[in-house]
Amino acid sequence: MWCQMGLRKLLGISAISFGAGIFLSFLLPGYFLAFVEAAVVIVAGILLLGKRC
Repeated sequence: MWCQMGLRKLLGISAISFGAGIFLSFLLPGYFLAFVEAAVVIVAGILLLGKRC
């Protein structure tokens, strides 16, 4: 998936993710936000390791 994804689409997904993170930082308490961010990083790492180009 990442190998065929264009730069424009990748930048769009990154911008949406960044905006969502900032939005959630105002709504969620700090400890829960840290747990969610850690879980997202772990899942992203597993997905990237599982998908070799």
